[in-house]
Amino acid sequence: MSNSKRQAVAVALMILSARAMAEELPHGSILNRYGVTADQLPTPAQVEQTEPEPEKSHFQIQPEQPWVKLSLGDGKQPPVTGNISIDNANAREYERCQTIRGQMLRRGGQVISCDNSIPGQDPGLQMP
Repeated sequence: MSNSKRQAVAVALMILSARAMAEELPHGSILNRYGVTADQLPTPAQVEQTEPEPEKSHFQIQPEQPWVKLSLGDGKQPPVTGNISIDNANAREYERCQTIRGQMLRRGGQVISCDNSIPGQDPGLQMP
């Protein structure tokens, strides 16, 4: 049997099965079948639409924290003295220190601190 004959037989079978299915369906409405009109049907109950209450979560979901936090500097700007020449000199020195620190990090050298503190110590814990 050739390919075109197979396709013709398949189409003919599909048409016959569709016709058989269509004959099984009633021609009229199911309401007419049982002698009921649409006016005789009960009206649907009025449903009050209330907004659902948000459920409290049993879990405290927080955004995921990064594994590693990289920064080139501690971000502490030099203190402002009020004297513009001293403030400008301190700002230039801080920028130069940040540049050198970035270069040392890229080369894999020792990390320096740009806030005039001793590395490894907290500047807030100074001895009197």
